[in-house]
Amino acid sequence: MKPLIAVCIAILVCSQAAWGQYDMLAVEVSFDYEKVRIKEALADLSETYGVKFSYSSKKVNVRQRVSAKVEKVPMSAGLTELFKTTQIEYSRIGQHIVLKKNPDKLLSQAKKQRKKKNAPPVIERTEAEPPAVLVSAAPEKEKKRPLPDSVLTLEMPNARPLRREGKMHPFDETLLNFEKWRTHAEYAMRPTDDKRLAQISLLPKKGTNSAVAPDVTNNVSLNLLWGNNGGVDGMEIGTFVNTINKDVVGLQVAGIGNKVGRNVTGTQVGFIFNANQGMTRGLQVAGIVNVSKDVQAAQGAGVFNWAKGNAEGLQISGLINRTAGHAQALQVAGLMNLTGRSAKAQVGGLVNVADDVGLVQVSGIMNISKGEMKGFQLALINISDSVSGVPIGLINIVKRGYNKLDIYASEILHGNLQLKLGAKTFYNIFHIGAQVPPGDGSYIWGLGYGIGTVTTVTEKDQLNWELMAIHISENEAWTNSLNSIGQFRFIWNHQLGKSIGFFIGPTFNAMVSQLRNPETGEIKSPVVPYSLINDDLGTDTNLRAWVGANAGFRF
Repeated sequence: MKPLIAVCIAILVCSQAAWGQYDMLAVEVSFDYEKVRIKEALADLSETYGVKFSYSSKKVNVRQRVSAKVEKVPMSAGLTELFKTTQIEYSRIGQHIVLKKNPDKLLSQAKKQRKKKNAPPVIERTEAEPPAVLVSAAPEKEKKRPLPDSVLTLEMPNARPLRREGKMHPFDETLLNFEKWRTHAEYAMRPTDDKRLAQISLLPKKGTNSAVAPDVTNNVSLNLLWGNNGGVDGMEIGTFVNTINKDVVGLQVAGIGNKVGRNVTGTQVGFIFNANQGMTRGLQVAGIVNVSKDVQAAQGAGVFNWAKGNAEGLQISGLINRTAGHAQALQVAGLMNLTGRSAKAQVGGLVNVADDVGLVQVSGIMNISKGEMKGFQLALINISDSVSGVPIGLINIVKRGYNKLDIYASEILHGNLQLKLGAKTFYNIFHIGAQVPPGDGSYIWGLGYGIGTVTTVTEKDQLNWELMAIHISENEAWTNSLNSIGQFRFIWNHQLGKSIGFFIGPTFNAMVSQLRNPETGEIKSPVVPYSLINDDLGTDTNLRAWVGANAGFRF
């Protein structure tokens, strides 16, 4: 046993000798700071002298301003001077100088000053280390939690400072880390005035936290009927309703619903509703409705998702998704998606409404983009202000799109009127035309629909590529038999002025008819001028094809 003790003592002596090779608190420093923030002073000292500071800006107020001036003094004396008007103390751990807040610092200094009031001042200072007790004036009140000001941050409890000199042995450093985290765990789980490990309640203020429950944050919370607590940092389960006045971090589940006064980060499940006044991050699921100010999460509701601000992520509901601001999310609803400003992607059973649309709008009936449609739009009716993408539907209405009126003549129908609505990439064609009556009481007219796209050749010249289907009615208001023309058009248009152009081009036509001439019994329509192809498709259907031409004016 004695040899073992001797070996340990020898190792300790050697380690202490190695540790003494470098002492960052003994480094000679000089600085002159006038009303600068502590974090700026620490950054300057770190860059100038190569020392590393560690702290938690949640615990240490490094945004307060200080004034200090020293000339060629040890780092320890410089830090003492720098922090003398604050509640900050420091200690060295490994290769870092760790800062922490000591609320009793002023009180301790005041007692010492009263004790030594009549005694001559005695200053005991080593070259390597400053006095252990630091004096400061009253700290300024922290109004907001500042963001971390250091890449390396350590949350240290109010424990006795640990100081070491020189290089730390790896084994001792490992032991120190174990001790640090053990102390931190004890600190985190230690009950305070506003934080407790667990609570159980029956009704608001009727539980283990009694009257202070609305101000206390619990790691574990169980509400048998209805609970009203300050916050959750872990898990909360309620049979009926959970009410939280501050923030929820972790898991919150309620048989009826959850109501949170601030932010939710984690998973929130309410079998009827979830209502949050702040930001929701993570997952939010409700049987009927989810309500939140801002959303950066996946929302799923049986009936309704409502974001009063902006939404990012995913919104899925059985009926309606409603976002008052921007919806940079995928919105999927059984009935409709309504967004007050821009939307990324909307898929609705009936209707989608947004301002600018970045990716896609798909619905069964109607898509409305009050601004620019930048992506893909698919519905029976598409309405937008302007389009840089592709709207596809039976009716496409683009306020600042490709909206044209054609008046032209062809070999099929002598007078024709066409309305083209949509964008240059894709537009709809609505057609009506008729032949000049021969004067024997007979007449022929046609009603058609088509689609097209435009290729711009020059500033005044464009090429139209169009597909048309025209139903021909002969000698009656509407012919019920199959009597239709399929047509492909290749049209060149030249702008004569700002609002008028002239166009001309060939057409390739195919007519399928089941209309039989009552006098001859022949299946043949007089609308066909000649035939390149004339085939019977069975006993009651005829196919005829030919090449024609269109020419007219475009407005």
